Amino acid sequence: MQILKSYFGYDNLKEEQEKIINNVIKRKDTIGLLPTGFGKSLTFQIPALLFEGVTIVITPLIALMQDQVINLKGKGVKAEYINSLQSEDDQNIIYSRLKHNKIKILYVSAERLKSKRFLNEIEKVDIDFLVCDEAHTLLWSEDFRHALGEIPAFIKRLPKRPRILALTATATSNTTEKITKLLELDNPDIVIGDCDRKNIFYDIKKTHDKDRDLFFYLKRKQGLHGLVYCLTIKNVVHVYEYLKSKGFNVLKYHGAMDSNEKKEALELYKNNMCDIIVCTNAFGMGIDIPDIRYVVEYDLPANIEDFMQQTGRGSRDGKRAEGVVLFNINDVKTIDYFIDHIEDPEKSDKEIIKIKNDRRNKLDKMVELCMSSKCIHKSVSEYFGIKHPGKCGMCINCVPSKYKI
Repeated sequence: MQILKSYFGYDNLKEEQEKIINNVIKRKDTIGLLPTGFGKSLTFQIPALLFEGVTIVITPLIALMQDQVINLKGKGVKAEYINSLQSEDDQNIIYSRLKHNKIKILYVSAERLKSKRFLNEIEKVDIDFLVCDEAHTLLWSEDFRHALGEIPAFIKRLPKRPRILALTATATSNTTEKITKLLELDNPDIVIGDCDRKNIFYDIKKTHDKDRDLFFYLKRKQGLHGLVYCLTIKNVVHVYEYLKSKGFNVLKYHGAMDSNEKKEALELYKNNMCDIIVCTNAFGMGIDIPDIRYVVEYDLPANIEDFMQQTGRGSRDGKRAEGVVLFNINDVKTIDYFIDHIEDPEKSDKEIIKIKNDRRNKLDKMVELCMSSKCIHKSVSEYFGIKHPGKCGMCINCVPSKYKI
C-alpha cells in the first residue's frame, strides 16, 4: 500500500491492522483491541488519508492529541486538534482550514462535541470517519466524564452517518459490549490482537512497607526510564517527595497540575533529563516513549485492564521490561471507597448499583491475580478471552524465587 510506505515507512501491515482497515473502508462498525505498541493509530490514519472527507478522532487527553498531531505533521499528514488551551484566533484558523478542505484528521475531546461553535462549524464539513481512540475510557461516562456518553447524539446531528471505529489496548467481552452500547454501534466486528506482552516480566510483591521496597527496587534501576503509578494525587506527591529525598532523579505528573507543568515534565522525561515519573493514570495514553524499562504499581490497580494499560507502557521497543505490583491488602479499601462514592444524578439507583457491582467484580479479579500462584501471563490472557499455554518464563510464578525483586 503506497500510503503505508510513503507516509509511515512500513512495507506491510499486521493481519489485524489490515482487517480493521478493510472493515472501515466497507463501512463496517468495528472495535479494535490491539495491545500497546501494536500500531493502533495506523488503523485509522491510513483510511483517513484515503477518504475524501475529514476524520474526527475523539481522544480523552489533551496531551495525547497534541503528541499525535505533532507526529503526523512530521510525516506530512494534514492533522490538527482543537482544545481548550488554544486561543480563539488559533481555533478560527483551524475552522477556516476545515472549510477549505485543508485538514484530513481532526483531534478533539468528547466535551468539544457539545460546543455550539464546533457544532455550527462541523455541519459545513464532510465527515467521513469517526474514531473513538482509547475507547475503554468510554466507561468513564458512567461516573465522571459524562460527555463521553453523548457521542451518539453528535453522530445523529451529522448529515450522514460516518464510518465508526473504536480502539483500545485491552477490553473484556463485557467492556466491548458496553462500548457497543455507548457508541450505538451496529453489530460491530471485534478484531482482537494478542494482548500478551511477552517482553514484560511480571512481578507481584506482597509488601508491608511500600516505600522501603520501592527504594530497594529503584536503586537497582538507576539510569533507566521507569514509571511509578499511584491511585491518588496524594500518593503521587508522597512518593515523589520520598524518592526526591533519597536522591532519585524524579518528576511527578497528575491531573491537578497545569498543562505547562505536565508538558515540561513529559519533555524532560522524553529527553532523558529525568529517570522516573511518579504519576496517576493521567500519564501514558498515546504517549510513545519506547525505552521505559519498568513500571511499578505503587498502589493496586483497580482492575486488570488498568494493570495491562499501565504496565503495557513498558519497552514499546520490544526489549525486556518489568511490570511490578507492590501489593498490600489495604489498597482494596481505598479502591472500595472510590467505588462506594460513585454518584451520577442522571442515572437511576439500579444503574448505579450495577456499575458498582461491575467495578467490585473487576477489583476481585485483580486481587485474585495478586494472590494466585498461577502463570501471570496466562491469567491475564485468559481474563481477556485469549488462550495461553502458561509456563511463560517471564513472571515471578514461573521462575525460581531467586529472581524475585
